Amino acid sequence: MIVRQLTEELLRSTGLESDQDPGRRATSHVRQVAMYVCHVAYSMPMSEVAEAFGRDRSTVGHACRMVEDRRDDRAYDTFVAIVERMASAVHLLGGRRI
Repeated sequence: MIVRQLTEELLRSTGLESDQDPGRRATSHVRQVAMYVCHVAYSMPMSEVAEAFGRDRSTVGHACRMVEDRRDDRAYDTFVAIVERMASAVHLLGGRRI
């Protein structure tokens, strides 16, 4: 859920997601990016990502395809790359005391 919160905060701060659409669509988009990042950055199998998010494996597959398709947009690709790097950093620091 850390990845989901990280994604939501970054999405809000970049302005890529409109404040005019704070509802269901925005929530789905955050979840899709977070699922994608968990699968890609953490190398989690889709079945584990699905379990963590309380969804089906097919939903995770759909989320990954949707995010991958949108990465053709340079700004969106940069956003997802930042989320991936930050999630990886959080993962690395997770076992260390700061």
